[in-house]
Amino acid sequence: MSLVETAVQYAQLGWSVFPIRAIDDPHPKDPDNDKRPYVKWKPLQTLRADEAQIRTWWKKWPQARIGVVTGKVSNLVAIDFDGPDARARFEAKVCDLPDTIMQDTGRPEGGFHALFAHPGKEYNVRPNVGNIDKVDIRADGAYIVVAPSAHKSGQNYQWGKIDPIEHGLDDLLDLPKELLAYCTSPNDFKFRDAPTATKDTYDPDKPKNKPGWVHELLWGVKKGQRNHCCAKLAGYYLRFFQGDEDQTLIALTGWNSRNEPPLSEKELQTTLSSIKQREGINNLSNVVGRALYNLDILRYPDGEVMYNLYVEGQNEHIQLSPDDLVSSRKFRTKFMVLTRAVMKPIKDDQWFPVVEGALKDAIEIRMSEDETNIAVVKRLILADIKKGEYDNPEVHIENLAVIYKERVHLYLNVISKHLQIQGTRFKSTKELGSILRGIGFVNNMARINAVLLRTWHMDVAEFERQCQ
Repeated sequence: MSLVETAVQYAQLGWSVFPIRAIDDPHPKDPDNDKRPYVKWKPLQTLRADEAQIRTWWKKWPQARIGVVTGKVSNLVAIDFDGPDARARFEAKVCDLPDTIMQDTGRPEGGFHALFAHPGKEYNVRPNVGNIDKVDIRADGAYIVVAPSAHKSGQNYQWGKIDPIEHGLDDLLDLPKELLAYCTSPNDFKFRDAPTATKDTYDPDKPKNKPGWVHELLWGVKKGQRNHCCAKLAGYYLRFFQGDEDQTLIALTGWNSRNEPPLSEKELQTTLSSIKQREGINNLSNVVGRALYNLDILRYPDGEVMYNLYVEGQNEHIQLSPDDLVSSRKFRTKFMVLTRAVMKPIKDDQWFPVVEGALKDAIEIRMSEDETNIAVVKRLILADIKKGEYDNPEVHIENLAVIYKERVHLYLNVISKHLQIQGTRFKSTKELGSILRGIGFVNNMARINAVLLRTWHMDVAEFERQCQ
């Protein structure tokens, strides 16, 4: 898609769009400012440009990068992180960063934007720089550059797992209360103390590592959590020090001194030796070409089994179905989506033994009843699609699901309402969207008869196969 067409698509989302000077066309009077606009953008803080104006701008400057005014006019607050260390400082001082819509900014050190919905007209969220090193607030009276614009590093801005044009804004989260307080009164905000070692700091029964888990564990943990956390950190440090057992033991000893109470030196050494001998996960790491440090088996009360695979250096994990894990082709696709690295093809007779070895090292987690929402959603949709296909499904938008040309179409707000009626509640539409995406639904525009609608949809046959 061309820059101008992308800019028009952003405008259709309700964003205030304008052209930023191209990298090779700096302003002659301000050559060091690599994000200077081509136009006066202050009026765009209250009035969005229409499609005709956007096309006129890009006809004049076809290589212009795409700028978006943050704040009320676009319903956006952007938190700008200049690298992963900035995220760690932010989470230590303000709050854990929720999994909202994010984009890489092209910085070689790994900068990114986290986008949130603006809290509303009654709030004035002003830009803020400097309260936390390398963390900036971009909101009312500011703007950001968005994908696929170029960065001066030679890289491009790039959306993470959620592309607003392709997937819409269902995943745009509200500001958490701590972040809202920081954004609205950054100079008065009381930074939180370093996390204390409590059960909430690390719970071995939780199904995944949240972003920043290493940072949190380094403050130490209490009795009952030490051995499990020691095993996870041992795997992490062995990867970091490229298998050097002595360096890993030094790092673990420093961590152990902050535990309440510390493990014995013998327990540290025994744990490290056992992790060192985990040939299964190590062999899988060698095959995929990236360091892996954990494979969790998630067993749900209704019999469903899923797998979480953790990749070193990634804040997210790969969730796999049994079919994904046993098929090297399906695994390779999910691995590429997360890591942006392509795993080399491997024959089945080589892949199966590697997977079996990794499963021997896997940690089995029994999921609680309230974590079976994916099964609840499947059953609810399956019951509704048995009503059959409609001749004019575009007029049945209040139905939970409609079938059109062998595809099942859903509307997120409707399915959310049905789930609430039956007592199943989700923290956000983003959580429900993640479940639908995990089942296989995609969220984009679909033409139903003569009407263009945004729906969540997938093939009926594929959905029914998953429900078997």
